[in-house]
This record gives sequence, C-alpha cells and structure tokens, in this order.
Amino acid sequence: MTATDRLYASLTRRLRTSGSPARAEKEKSYQKSAWQHWGVSLPQMDEAIREILKDVPAGDRLALSRRLWREPVWDLKIVAGRVLAPPSVPPNEPLWRFVTARMADLDGWAVADNLAPVAARCLLHDPRRLDIVEGWVESPHLWTRRAALVFTLAWTRKGRDPERMLQWAARLAGDREWFIQKAIGWWLRELSKRDPVRVRRFLVEHGAALKGVARREASKYL
Repeated sequence: MTATDRLYASLTRRLRTSGSPARAEKEKSYQKSAWQHWGVSLPQMDEAIREILKDVPAGDRLALSRRLWREPVWDLKIVAGRVLAPPSVPPNEPLWRFVTARMADLDGWAVADNLAPVAARCLLHDPRRLDIVEGWVESPHLWTRRAALVFTLAWTRKGRDPERMLQWAARLAGDREWFIQKAIGWWLRELSKRDPVRVRRFLVEHGAALKGVARREASKYL
C-alpha cells in the first residue's frame, strides 16, 4: 500500500463515519448533484484534514487530491480542493494542471467554489495563466464560464487591474444563466468596495443587458 493509499483510506474512513444520511439527502437535492453524497459538514471535513494530514508534504497532498477526485462522491471532491488550500502547497504548474484538468467535471457551485482558492493562488503566482482563463468565457460548459469570474475575484482588490475581467463580464452580460448573472454581480459588488466609480460606469454601459439579480448584487454597496 502506497502512502497515498494509506492517507486515502484513513481520510475516507473518517469522513464516512462523520457523515449524516439526512444531510446527504438534503445536500444532494439542493445541489442537484449526480454524485453520491455522504453528508459531511465543512467543519468535519476541515477537522479530518487538519488531524490526518497535519505533517503531509505538498506533493503527497496533490497525489491524494487526485485520488479523492476520481471517486464519484461530492464530499470527496470538496475535500480534494480543501486539501490543497494551504499556502504550503506551492502554486506551481502541477497544481495548475490539477485545476484545469478538472474544469469539465464541475457540476455545481459548491465544488467549484472550494477549488477557487487553489486556482486563485495559481493565477496570482503566474498571471500569464489568465490567457487560459480568458478562453473559458466562451465555454459551452456553465461552470467553466462561471469560473472565469469566480476564480479571478482577487483582481477586485486594491493594487490589481480589473479591466480584463470587466471585459469578460461585459461579454457574459447577455448570458441568461442565473449562475453567470450572479457571478457577474458578485464580481462587481466586490470591486465596488474599492472602485465604485468604475462599477457605476460598467452598469451604465452594460446594465441593460444584465438580469435583475446581477444589477442588484452589483449595486449592493453603491
């Protein structure tokens, strides 16, 4: 048995025993997920990760995440992202390849959002990777299009130029998918905290194409 196999066995055994059938049923219905659900809460996931992987090096964490992701279990895909979240896991090319190789598997916001901090660290480390993300804007896959905005929320913060992502948001403004509209509003809302003038200009130029959910979210702090 390899080190990855041992870690996988320990972690999944802990997670299975922590799960709640009632929570699993509720989450599966809410997430509209095709995967199995064990009903493990996020605090329970983080406690298991913290205790079982306390001294595990970054390379072994990445191998474990690959192993976890192979299973058709919603909870394990969430954990696969959270295992890689610590800054001690370097945002190198293998980690970025892990992120990009899993985009097509995303089938809901929760798994995507737990992968987002990992993706963001990779993008901040090497912004040239934004060239790949720009291609996601035209993807026929809803969750890949959404990730172009959710994975780049760091560019709403002081010291970073948001113009490239605002161009993406403008291209997506006519997308009728609720989750895309929500993501546009989320991105604009975060940017409005430091640059309300720029957000107001975006709404003047593109607000007519947005659905109400995006406009409301974008205007929350204006």
